[in-house]
Amino acid sequence: MEKGGNMAAIEQKRTSRGRPQRTEKQIQQMREKISASALRLFQDEGYEAISMRRVAQEAGLTPMTLYKYFDSKIDILRSLWSEIFSVLFDELDQIATKEPDPRARINAMALRYVTYWLDNPEHYFLVFMSKGIKQIDVRGFVESDTIMARFDVLSSGLAKALGDGVDQHEQRLKSELQLCALNGIAHNLITISSYPWSAPERLVRIAISGLLEA
Repeated sequence: MEKGGNMAAIEQKRTSRGRPQRTEKQIQQMREKISASALRLFQDEGYEAISMRRVAQEAGLTPMTLYKYFDSKIDILRSLWSEIFSVLFDELDQIATKEPDPRARINAMALRYVTYWLDNPEHYFLVFMSKGIKQIDVRGFVESDTIMARFDVLSSGLAKALGDGVDQHEQRLKSELQLCALNGIAHNLITISSYPWSAPERLVRIAISGLLEA
């Protein structure tokens, strides 16, 4: 196995005409450069209107080079989604660590979930409202173990606030309803901003209170 691996490495060096292998750091930096270029295009002109060739041009690369780092346009978009959710859930994890009271904790996390999208509406549109996305592309992302594990901070936070008297089936139902409520609040406040909505703090507090008391 090791001998075969060495031969493969030698062959790869031959085909690259003497160019040194890129380090993991260099590969990550190039992926970040491509993602930043794609993000500008997706936000300015929409995901559906942009081709891989256009992304390559924006990043100063050839299409052939671009495909060495991303398999497809949806692959780039999924990478951007991952970055957005990573920032969001890092903040929620910090709240979960700092707030000892279960009810205060879930209220604080729920409010930050909503205000994150309100503070970054361009991210909301990129994640939830990009045109040209197939359902299978979304399913592959949301069913990822990594992504689902990050959402656990909200579901487990709600479960602790509910206490031990709630069975697993009801916990799951209320956890799903929590996400529907929070995403609905964010969606309406962002997409129908001309309407005089109540403050997000009040909307979130009432939504969470309803889940805890019902």
